[in-house]
Amino acid sequence: MREFGAQGYLPVRQLVDNIGPALLRLVQEGTGSAGPLTDIVIHAPGAPARLGPGCVVLGVGVTTEAELRELTAAMRQAGAEVLAVKAPVPPSADDGPAIIEVNADASWMHVATTVREQLLEYARTRVRSAGSGAELFALANAVYEAVGAPVTIEDRSSALVAWSQGQDRTDSERIETILGRAVHQRTLAEQRERQEFERLHASTEPVYMEATGADQLARVAIAVRAGSDVLGYIWAAVTGPLDEAATARLREFAPVVALQLVGLRTETSYARRQRSELAAAVLGGAADPVEASRLQLGSGPVCVLAAAPRLAGSTGPDALDAAGLRRFADTLEYFLAAVHPRSVLVTGTGTVYVLAAWPPEHATSQESAAALARDFLARTPLAGEYVVAVGGPAESMRRIADVRAQVDAALRALRHPAVRGPAVRTVQDMALAVLLLHLADATDALGLPDASGALHRLRQEEGQDGPLAATLAAYLAAAGDTDTAAQALHIHPNTMRYRLRRIREVSGLDFADADAMLLAHLQLRVHELRTGASPGSG
Repeated sequence: MREFGAQGYLPVRQLVDNIGPALLRLVQEGTGSAGPLTDIVIHAPGAPARLGPGCVVLGVGVTTEAELRELTAAMRQAGAEVLAVKAPVPPSADDGPAIIEVNADASWMHVATTVREQLLEYARTRVRSAGSGAELFALANAVYEAVGAPVTIEDRSSALVAWSQGQDRTDSERIETILGRAVHQRTLAEQRERQEFERLHASTEPVYMEATGADQLARVAIAVRAGSDVLGYIWAAVTGPLDEAATARLREFAPVVALQLVGLRTETSYARRQRSELAAAVLGGAADPVEASRLQLGSGPVCVLAAAPRLAGSTGPDALDAAGLRRFADTLEYFLAAVHPRSVLVTGTGTVYVLAAWPPEHATSQESAAALARDFLARTPLAGEYVVAVGGPAESMRRIADVRAQVDAALRALRHPAVRGPAVRTVQDMALAVLLLHLADATDALGLPDASGALHRLRQEEGQDGPLAATLAAYLAAAGDTDTAAQALHIHPNTMRYRLRRIREVSGLDFADADAMLLAHLQLRVHELRTGASPGSG
């Protein structure tokens, strides 16, 4: 048993909200959800632990209902009312303690450290004077006291940096921001449409934003600057415009927050940049094994994950939201620190890469990496329309560049408008789409016609996308099953048979000639990729 003391009084719901759903979820309010938290106790089965009021008990090894009931009984006797256990949480009594579900893949030491930091930070903000300005959370609380409205401090890309007390008096949009650690993409799109950032960048004064709905509060915000460079923003949730005195106080806080944002950026950016540059060299095959070992990924297999927004049409980098990609990368990095620390993230042009390492004896590393990506996308509101391609495992650092090339090809296919299906796919899952895209590239490069042979004759008869071509595509997609193809086209099977006879008559296609059928099928599938059509549509 280890204890971590802290003289704070942080309620369990605020603790869970502060850390976020990627790591913790409050699954049972229990009797201690409103009580103050003061320290952490790590409880392992069979080991003595000093339980007491105000502690967060980390139930290491608690997996069965019997173990849970035994521990909660001991907690009740000692006055401890908050328990954290790994998912899935065993069934428990309604009158038991508040129960926090911990992400099953998170390390207990990371959980203990993260919770301890929250308790210590809360303790510091309570004893620090409001105007000291020593740290960003303290500054947020100082602004809250000065203007009488709960505030958030966000960086230039609208990732959440700090927030004040009093968030229980805000609205659902603000709570969503705190839970997701960044402003939701939907909200950002609405803010851009209302030109809120343009108004902030054009003014050195606080700007009032009207409420956008009956259940929403208005906002007063000010851009935080270092010279002419906008570093971030202070946002206050208000019921109406601030008076002159509160407006002046908010304006006075902006340069103080700027100093802290500059310091925060300076402290963290160098180390992150060094690690990211080394990981980028590994991805590109330019780092030797000695250099690569500095990433501390171990000697086991490494999977490569590549994430990017699923595009509706354009495949050019101009279609990407660079700020949104940074928010996605920052949130993913926080998630990985909690649940899979043997990883490193690299943000490329329009793509976020992750090197995820596994122990040497791990036999299903690719499946585990895909599950990791699915878990992240399911937990964060920033996921939006992102897709993730998973490749590997690479058995050595020298093979990572090859796996990265495979993942890039799979991601390109996964983002194509004509490709449907789950947001997380492996290289093997995307093999056909990758081959078809490469075939389309080769056809274009050689200047070959889009259709030849039977398909060319069919199009000469009825045009580019006539009903007979659609019928042939549906028939081939159904592996020659007439009834299934008819159902896909919403026509009667007899109509389907009539159309197949017409295809033979018009095009001369021999349905028993495997090569002729393969050529027609490939040409139809390449056409579907180019036009974004679903198989058999038309």
